[in-house]
Amino acid sequence: DHIPISFEVHSIYEVIDSKEQIALIERPLLTSYVKDYDQLNSSLPHSWSNINTTDWGIFLALDETQNDKPIGGALVAMPECALWDLRVAPSYRRSGIGRALLKHAIQWSKQQGLTTCMSIETQNTNVSACRFYAAMGARLGDIDRKAYENNEAVKDEIRINWYIDL
Repeated sequence: DHIPISFEVHSIYEVIDSKEQIALIERPLLTSYVKDYDQLNSSLPHSWSNINTTDWGIFLALDETQNDKPIGGALVAMPECALWDLRVAPSYRRSGIGRALLKHAIQWSKQQGLTTCMSIETQNTNVSACRFYAAMGARLGDIDRKAYENNEAVKDEIRINWYIDL
């Protein structure tokens, strides 16, 4: 079963950065919309299909009451220790699945001998993900206003990088 990565966008973060700090200011949108990165095939770099995932951490959450139906998943890219993907099926969101997956990914990373931090990439359009990572103890690291400038579909989004100490 496919676990969608789509989410509703009701607000975005205006990102204000200075040499001293980065501030995220939530701005409600007049019109909400659904963001679905799985539908943005044009946004996937061609090189992704050539990435060696042999050493990656791949985790799946299953609903045992539904014949082990996949309900969530996480990928940790190695050796960078980057949370490449974290998704939970819409009907299971806000039930602790994402929290459990992230905790498991962190624990697995520690077991691999990593001792610094896990990096996590989000966008200013994914306010709920930013809130989630902050609640999980991630610290706001840096931003990149030009990360997606070569992709028409997401060129106005700002990459926000979070870090969780291991």
